[in-house]
Amino acid sequence: MDIERKRRLFTLVRQALDADTEEREALIAAASAGDPAFDAEARALLGERAAGVLDRRAADVAARLADTGDGALPAGTAVGAWRIVRVLGSGGMGTVHLAERDGDGYIQQGALKLIRRGMDSDALLARFRRERQILSRLDHPNIARLLDGGVAADGRPFLVMEYVNGESLAAWSARTGADPAAHVALFLAICTAVAHAHRQLIVHRDIKPGNVLVDADGHPKLLDFGIAKVLEDTADPAHTATGGRFLSTAYAAPEQAAGALVTTAADVYQLGVLLFELLSGQRHSAFDTAARPALRLALARETAGTAGPPGVPARVLRGDLGIIVARAADPDPARRYAGVEALADDLRRWRDGQPILARADSAAYRTRRFIGRHRTTVALGVLAVAGLLGGTALALWQAHRAEDEARLARAAQAFLTDVFDASAPDSAAGERITARELLDRGAEKIHTELTDQPRLRAEMLLTLGRLYRQLGQYPQAAALLAQVRDGDTAAAQPAYRPALLELAVVERERAHLEDAAGLLDTVLAGPVEPALRARALTERALLHEKRGAFAAGLDDVRAALAIDAGRGPEGRVDRARDRQAEALLLTRLGRFDEASAAFEEAIATAVGALGEDDTRVAQIRNDYAVLMLSRSLPVEGEAEARKALDARRRRLGDRHPAVAESLQVLGGALRQQNKLDLARRAFEEAVALQTAALGENHGDLANTLNSLAIVAGSQFRFAEAETHLRRSLAIQQAIGQQGTSSVATTAANLAAVLIRRGNYEEAATLLDDALAVHRAALGEGHPAIANDENILAQLASRRGDAAAAERHARQAVAIADAAMRPGRETAAIRQTLAQVLLHGGQPAAALAAAQASLALFTQVGAAGEPRALQSLAIQADALAALGRGDEARPLAEQVMAGRRDEHPSRQVASFAVLARVARAQGRRDEAAAFRRQGAALLATIEAPDPDLAVDLARD
Repeated sequence: MDIERKRRLFTLVRQALDADTEEREALIAAASAGDPAFDAEARALLGERAAGVLDRRAADVAARLADTGDGALPAGTAVGAWRIVRVLGSGGMGTVHLAERDGDGYIQQGALKLIRRGMDSDALLARFRRERQILSRLDHPNIARLLDGGVAADGRPFLVMEYVNGESLAAWSARTGADPAAHVALFLAICTAVAHAHRQLIVHRDIKPGNVLVDADGHPKLLDFGIAKVLEDTADPAHTATGGRFLSTAYAAPEQAAGALVTTAADVYQLGVLLFELLSGQRHSAFDTAARPALRLALARETAGTAGPPGVPARVLRGDLGIIVARAADPDPARRYAGVEALADDLRRWRDGQPILARADSAAYRTRRFIGRHRTTVALGVLAVAGLLGGTALALWQAHRAEDEARLARAAQAFLTDVFDASAPDSAAGERITARELLDRGAEKIHTELTDQPRLRAEMLLTLGRLYRQLGQYPQAAALLAQVRDGDTAAAQPAYRPALLELAVVERERAHLEDAAGLLDTVLAGPVEPALRARALTERALLHEKRGAFAAGLDDVRAALAIDAGRGPEGRVDRARDRQAEALLLTRLGRFDEASAAFEEAIATAVGALGEDDTRVAQIRNDYAVLMLSRSLPVEGEAEARKALDARRRRLGDRHPAVAESLQVLGGALRQQNKLDLARRAFEEAVALQTAALGENHGDLANTLNSLAIVAGSQFRFAEAETHLRRSLAIQQAIGQQGTSSVATTAANLAAVLIRRGNYEEAATLLDDALAVHRAALGEGHPAIANDENILAQLASRRGDAAAAERHARQAVAIADAAMRPGRETAAIRQTLAQVLLHGGQPAAALAAAQASLALFTQVGAAGEPRALQSLAIQADALAALGRGDEARPLAEQVMAGRRDEHPSRQVASFAVLARVARAQGRRDEAAAFRRQGAALLATIEAPDPDLAVDLARD
């Protein structure tokens, strides 16, 4: 059966499955058009359908149609770098196999999808390649990620996805017997995945139970991004507008079935249908078009006994939950939720007992929701109020308090009016008054006009201190806030603990970490309202992050999250702040999947509540960019860093320390892309800003100096790099960061520079200490450990200890492959392994490792960069050592051509390789000439790497 006939048959069966008997007969007759074999095959497939929900019937049909007999590959078949283990399943586009590939000391499994013969037309292959591009943009813990892709030996393209060792959504639901709350929790994870795709401008278009797997930990994984588009676009144009495509018509949005423009609203609809089936155990398609308006009304009923269409479990899908499902799956796109985040937000409100936004508001409704959340508290409150109303003391106290509050408000209004009068045209004489000048005027008036009003004075000191902090004017903020702390009646003032908290934040930003810790402990030691306690816990978590105590920070921020989760809608912005801090700490701990999910939720919540340009959103994006760089995703990291930088420049001006923070992250993203001159300029601007705003001894300045040193080292300015790194270490030690992972990272980077300068003994000491600190703080599998092991491998190789060098290099590769995304950094780590193997007398293994390194560089579009050329040079060297000089020669010449405009050190190394290749070809005179050219060039380099001379002399 050819593929076009299968498409027709699949389309017919998918439509007929959802039709009644009479309509089904008409569909079969029209589609068969006098073809008895087609008629018989369709009826056979329809007769085999399985009853039940969650797309089981369509899956059976697709499997039957897809089984051509030529898609399965025998166990052991090689496809690219992968080895087939067994068949996992088949679909209309191809067969999916469990596959494995060997690494250095590990085996990686993946789900390999090989396109089926007969579907490899030029148009489909082009769309298959686009699918791979789509998948490469998706990085989310609830989306099966792309591991590899290429072309098999027979010319058919393949993809390798993350292998999810789990069960179908239907099997999970049946096995667990989960209650509605558990179903909603799992569904929310699916929503975060779809929302991530929408932010990447990708619409799934085929969300259904068959495209969701649940792993052993109960986490869902969304599959098959891009597949629906690939198959639909190859369908018969005559059917494109009528739903005749490899889509699941039971889950297709009405506009999809009508052939109209498909937007993110289609995914919202499909999510609504999926949620309906999860909660009800019934197929949404079982209710025909005419019945669906009645179904939506039934879902919205408040009373469990209200009648509705047969089979709808009113005990589950009633009230708010029913309204949410009905709103998401509304046939009219304009009536659906505006986006996946809005749907997820209402589900969280339902989960937390909050009023949902899809429902008309009323005082009675909000009262019911409040009582539902706080039954015990409300009951006790009613009893208490009943008792108190028996006397007059409470009423009199409330009246006096209201009068005091009104008096304070009038005094504050008068004070602020007087301050802002300075900006009036007559007072300012036409001059423009800046925000900073208004603050200065207000601070002066506090000292002269509020000496006899201690409460108002404390409130104004707190307000102005907070504003100075937001402007990055930390000394001025600290001076005002300290006056609240040190006043004669300080502890009795309502502003006392909030001022201590603000002062703690200021001291942390000034790198006075011990002072900040003491202030936060004081705030948390006494009785404090929930919102303030939650913020104090989050700020202490961020202080722990500065000190490298990541696990303690995670405990604090999760305690804050628990508090803010109970505060309802008023805690929404604070929950975004908490999730941001949690995500940053997870990033530091190398738990990148969890961190990514937390950042996605924090950004969505903050943007929804504050808008895109708010500086708090910029802070979250800035930290999210840090995660991207930790995962070797520099292009995505640059995009997030630029958004943060642009927002901060607009809101804070060009001299705020937050601008320097974003410049530092942006520079890191540019460095990872080998845009070294641009990175250098970003770091230098950040250093100037931080020095002016924060002083000479600040942790942020130390971090930027460390980054600037890495760029200098990449440009062979090793003396400059050493200067920056030693200054960075001195700052970190001066502010009490000894023993932290930040200091260990700086020390490891200094060791790498010292190795290039020939100072092996100090480098060894620094590396041993750094590795011990990183292991204690971060565990064995963190990327920082990979960096340490990589540098240790380079040091051991230079010292002639081949066994130790190989051990360290293989450990670095294993950690990088497990914890980091494929990219320039993982390619460079594998390159070190190749160099170590070559120097250790294993040219064949070195050749394979260098080829793997170059493949990674090529995968991220960096094949022409200096580090990629080094992998090519190692290949030439290894081939020469294997006696394959004729194969090595063009590679070595390609490297030399690519290095004509590079630093002389790289050219010297190329002459050394050319010399060894010439010797392998028996051209001794030519080899000697290459060595002379290299030696002459080496003599022109000031303070060259001592290993260059060794390299020139190496046979």
